[in-house]
Amino acid sequence: MKKILVLMSTYNGEAYLEEQLKTIFNQTGVKISVLVRDDGSKDKTLEILENWSKSKELNYYQGKNLKPAKSFMDLIMKAPLNYDYYAFSDQDDAWDTDKMKAAISFFDFRDEKPSLYISGTRIVDKDLNVLSNSKIYKNITFENEIIKNEATGCTEVLNTSLLRKLKKYNPRYIKMHDSWVCRVCLAIGGNVYIDDVPHISYRQHANNVVGYRNSNFLKLKEQFVTAFKKNERIRQLIAIELLKGYKDEITEKNLKILNELVNYPENFNDKIKLLSSSKFKTPYKSINLKMYLAILLNKF
Repeated sequence: MKKILVLMSTYNGEAYLEEQLKTIFNQTGVKISVLVRDDGSKDKTLEILENWSKSKELNYYQGKNLKPAKSFMDLIMKAPLNYDYYAFSDQDDAWDTDKMKAAISFFDFRDEKPSLYISGTRIVDKDLNVLSNSKIYKNITFENEIIKNEATGCTEVLNTSLLRKLKKYNPRYIKMHDSWVCRVCLAIGGNVYIDDVPHISYRQHANNVVGYRNSNFLKLKEQFVTAFKKNERIRQLIAIELLKGYKDEITEKNLKILNELVNYPENFNDKIKLLSSSKFKTPYKSINLKMYLAILLNKF
């Protein structure tokens, strides 16, 4: 039976944490352990974690408030390497009993390449009533992933080889842990397995830090406005971080793409060439429109 370590970051999660932990430990066909980092909760979250740690394979620790991306990166750095697979979990979702079994069925245990699994999600309200199923683009390339993250963190499962690579470098600049994990895997030529069947109820409620309601167009709009205010070139910063951490392991093709992003064109004619290139286009018209504006306004 495969051993899986679930990495969870909590913050004032008392409302749904008990329910989520039940669904995690109800997984079939695998042996589950959970490592939790609490991001400075002020409610009964720590009390709930303490109670679960007494009867289940759950360990937890508390740190200062880092926000989700950095909190999950801290979990990555602290996770031991003696498990077969690793999964991320939100504090407020509900997993199908076959979530982990379905995920690891995609992996080739004979292939030691860094590998990542992602899936679609079932969007539900706070009471788990189904709203819709999220769509996931099945032909992810590194170029597409630089523009728009297809990986939802609560669906990601990775092998030990990828975790070992992630431990090598903790980025200073990071938007979210899920996009970083997926981009690292693709950059170094790892496997990305895509399952369009949802195995998780992705709960949407008033206290979501990141959710479906903030995804796609609205999420990109928010990032664009933030970048404009801070005078940031988001993708250039991501490219710099990837090169800092993995320059010697990035494939030749992806290295060329990252260097192109780092040496971003200032000349208007060069920008037009970049606009006309299909290299960085995605299957989403709204995302592409924002990308064109970002290129023209030096925010790409």
